[in-house]
Amino acid sequence: MFNKIYNNDARDILNFIHDKSITSTITSPPYFDMKDYESVNQIGFGQSYDEYINDLKVVFENIYKITKDDGTLWIIIDTFKKNGQVIPLPFDLVSKLVEIGWLLQDIIIWKKDKTVPWSGNGFVQRKFEYILFLSKSKSFKYHKDRVRIYDTSHLKKWWVKYPERYNPKGKALDEIWEYPIPTQGSWGEKYIRHFCPLPTDMVGTMIQLSTDEGDVVIDPFAGSGSVLSQASYMRRKYIGFELNISYIEMFEKYLESTLESGIRKYKLFVSGKDQNNFEHTILNLRAMKFAKIIIKTIKDILSINDFVVHVEIVGKSSVQYKLIKVKYIFIGNVNESQLAIILKETIAIPPLSKFGIEPIFEYQSFPPQNIINTNNFYGYTETNTYCTFSEVEYENLHPKAKIISSIKIELNENDYE
Repeated sequence: MFNKIYNNDARDILNFIHDKSITSTITSPPYFDMKDYESVNQIGFGQSYDEYINDLKVVFENIYKITKDDGTLWIIIDTFKKNGQVIPLPFDLVSKLVEIGWLLQDIIIWKKDKTVPWSGNGFVQRKFEYILFLSKSKSFKYHKDRVRIYDTSHLKKWWVKYPERYNPKGKALDEIWEYPIPTQGSWGEKYIRHFCPLPTDMVGTMIQLSTDEGDVVIDPFAGSGSVLSQASYMRRKYIGFELNISYIEMFEKYLESTLESGIRKYKLFVSGKDQNNFEHTILNLRAMKFAKIIIKTIKDILSINDFVVHVEIVGKSSVQYKLIKVKYIFIGNVNESQLAIILKETIAIPPLSKFGIEPIFEYQSFPPQNIINTNNFYGYTETNTYCTFSEVEYENLHPKAKIISSIKIELNENDYE
């Protein structure tokens, strides 16, 4: 039953699948009365609007029956213009889906840039489509941390100076997804011609969000097989339905020629190396900035400046809402009891209470004891904790060094304009 496309009508899906085996459905239904997919009795072309939307309801009602209780449904769909007015197909369809029992969880805008070249009076060229995201129940699979944006070239430069504002796993997806439509053209033996092929990265995002490896993904309107091929790369089982046999044949050749490279790309993604690097950097930045804020607070209240702070991350935190334990050693002429009161009050309120840091405070006179003598200490000024200015030694401490750590950060926010 799995890992195949049936050359059958999606309305007959229950003749082929009889149990609750589907975790997620990802599909783009045929356009209404616009494109002939060269199949007899097809949904969309040649139908009335009522016939079209009721047939879609039949398909998604049957899919509802074979979907697991924690399963989901993704539908890429758009409005269109007919008889001089806009037809709100996405919202008409949602009404039908809610009648079935589907729960609407989100509406996402897919900004696709390219589009089919048509326009009309009062109807600008369409540069986006709607993505309807629905679930079968209130408890459904949704792995948001897997798809966070952690490529720093895609983030605003503020992540360097304000790491506390960024989740260590990366920036959460927003409601606008920018994925260009795959380039149309006849070149390339691996290319599949289709009226509106879906971007594989966008499909991959949906699969990552709503399924796990080994789950079953279905596309009842498989077309050129973008959903199914991506599911295969990502170690999911797939099922498709497609009336046009030529699309099925193209898909089979395409999957055979791209499966190995697709799996390699997926393995690289799930290795998490880049995301782990981002998380490591964000936590380092937070730990260092935490020290900077503490120093400023102490100077403002006590008007003292003859001390330095040694910073070391010592492990993960088990305290709720805290991510890491960080040791802050105050070295110099400080009054421990005074400092303890100030620190207790400062870390209990924003901004420091929002850093996800469980601090450990210690106090030493100069020169410090119990700190391993090493040449791998780096100095930071009291105003810049995202770029070290040099290596430092306690025996010959640089006057600019107010924060000292084995953590080495060398970032320039202008590199991320």
